[in-house]
Amino acid sequence: MLLENFISRFIPQKFKLDEWTYRKHRLFVSVSFISSLYALFYLPTSVLENYYGASYIIIFFVTCNALFPFILKRGTSLIVLAYAYIFVLALSLSAIMYISGGVYHTATDPQLMVLLPIMALLFINFRAALLWFFIAVAIVATFGTLQLNGVSFDIKMEYKYIQLQNLLAVCGHIVLVFMVINIFEKQKNLAFDRLLEKNKIIEKEKERSDELLLNILPAEVMEELKQTGKTQARNYDLVTVLFADFADFTSITEEMPPEELVSSIDDYFKMIDNIVTKFNVEKIKTVGDAYICAAGLGTENSHNPILMLEVAMEIIEAIQDKNKIREADNKTCFEMRIGVHAGPVVAGVVGVKKFAYDIWGDTVNTAARMQQYGEAGKINISGTTRELVKHRFNCSYRGRMEAKHKGLVDMYFVESKKTHA
Repeated sequence: MLLENFISRFIPQKFKLDEWTYRKHRLFVSVSFISSLYALFYLPTSVLENYYGASYIIIFFVTCNALFPFILKRGTSLIVLAYAYIFVLALSLSAIMYISGGVYHTATDPQLMVLLPIMALLFINFRAALLWFFIAVAIVATFGTLQLNGVSFDIKMEYKYIQLQNLLAVCGHIVLVFMVINIFEKQKNLAFDRLLEKNKIIEKEKERSDELLLNILPAEVMEELKQTGKTQARNYDLVTVLFADFADFTSITEEMPPEELVSSIDDYFKMIDNIVTKFNVEKIKTVGDAYICAAGLGTENSHNPILMLEVAMEIIEAIQDKNKIREADNKTCFEMRIGVHAGPVVAGVVGVKKFAYDIWGDTVNTAARMQQYGEAGKINISGTTRELVKHRFNCSYRGRMEAKHKGLVDMYFVESKKTHA
């Protein structure tokens, strides 16, 4: 933690805003100091060997690396400093080879040339790494070619401590290679962790968007829209439509503050939403105080009229229970009229902006009339619908009643479920 705080002092605040940028700057500071310590391994033996030229190069290299973090602290670009670091490293290694007998007498220094493209890859980009790879190869090849053609590089050192120096070189290379491998491993793990994190975020956002779409569209329509970007209207031979609205809504709301009115409607509609979801019935929309849902969309089946009446009966029961609670709290109570009719419909998505899933057809109009000519706390169904459910529900005949734009229509109140069904 102390080391982390120490390194962090050299990184300006503007480079700490982004985690990835901050990590790269922190890595550069670490490499600069580690490189300085690594080079200092050779300073004592160079002095003991009277290898003063190497001592001067080491001091130059250590000084430059020690200064880089302070220059970074002043706000200098990391790319500029990375190029400077690589250039100083290339210059120092070339000078060491020049005074140490060229390539063939200083095998460790040419090997360190591999750090040029590695550092460029870490701190700049792949193109820079490719450039410094060719530069490193060119430097080593130049020394080697000159030596093969008879050019001699004087060895300006004694060999009293050559074994110690070689030992330090091997240990230093092991440490350096381990450090580089560790850096790459950490960067790989970091990138992998970030990718996993992003994938989790993407998956959560996908789930959230799917949930939002499912609040608007049936699952089959949602999948079609996701895959093709559009949906086609579908004809259904048998769908049961339920219309529900609050009885005497206008007269009740005239005496209620707007905030209380909206809160009350929301309270009842949330309750109905839960029931509709429980029975896997499709909510179509709410219009003012009217609630519209349909059973039999998506997967066609012949039992959806029975299912919808079970929904309607549970809604009536839930409203009665809710009204008891609201009455105890001195809140306004509402009763609902429910109309149900089964028949063919057309269903699809309309519009491209704030699009909505909707249903059309005479079945929808007839269900609306069933609700309109119903009574509070009752479920009013058409004669044709009653024929589909009479084996499961007890219904009381209301007679043939005049419905707007429909003429005379047989209507029934659903009273209860048959115990023998």
